Amino acid sequence: MTYTYPSPNITRATINNGPVNYVDRLFADDLLDFLVPLQNVTDATPKVVIFDSSNPNFFLGHIDMRTLKTPITDEKKQLGADYIRFTQLLQNITSTIFIAEIDGRAFGAGNEIAAQMDMRFVGPNARTGSFEEALGLIAGGGGQTYMGSILGKAKAMEYLLAAKSFTGPEGEALGLFNKYYDDSQGLKDGVLELAKRISLFPRVAVNQTKSVLSFLNPPNDAFQLDFEAFYAIEQGPEQQANVRKFLTLSEDQNDNHYELGLGESVMALYDKWDGSIA
Repeated sequence: MTYTYPSPNITRATINNGPVNYVDRLFADDLLDFLVPLQNVTDATPKVVIFDSSNPNFFLGHIDMRTLKTPITDEKKQLGADYIRFTQLLQNITSTIFIAEIDGRAFGAGNEIAAQMDMRFVGPNARTGSFEEALGLIAGGGGQTYMGSILGKAKAMEYLLAAKSFTGPEGEALGLFNKYYDDSQGLKDGVLELAKRISLFPRVAVNQTKSVLSFLNPPNDAFQLDFEAFYAIEQGPEQQANVRKFLTLSEDQNDNHYELGLGESVMALYDKWDGSIA
């Protein structure tokens, strides 16, 4: 990630991790290096952090699916543990507000991480969702627990079990997104205006408000249960067959066409995709 400072007490963290911004070891290390020092609050600690992407097509991608073909190792479990750690830091660092500024795709882990930030604003290119159920897997990185908290049980089940994706207007109507902007510059301007307003106020108010509202989050041990459930089914024969087919489809498409269409293109696993993307 790269960092800019558009105003006092505001940091813009720009994600740049390969063609689809994978959530991988490099991303996890980068994010932890940024978040861990924020626990020690000083006058220089930002009151607001805005996460955006340098990639016009992808805000934050899924995990590198190639890793699912390999056996579950200590190294793989360590990445899972670090994933839990940085997502909990996003919630537990109550002196800083984390905002996702999404104007591209965020599927799988990317959707889950965005859901665990304090606010989400989206532009015309945004499309998010969890596709794991189509592979016989689950949204095991907080996707189930946080989507349930945000959307309510029934709506979360509808979107998770059917591997449905969210457009900007749909997500706004359901409360997943704070606001949908129909132009990209309007998104950037609107988020920055909000961040500047928040950053003017005393830090103690930011801290207390986020601390109290954090009681609405799922319990911390739910993350570990999520990961254990994912590991329990990851190596199943049906799941492994779907992962390999997914990788073949993804690698055969030019210009990340398959990745751009996730939410619809994942249905190619069942010969139900006509090749179009929204």
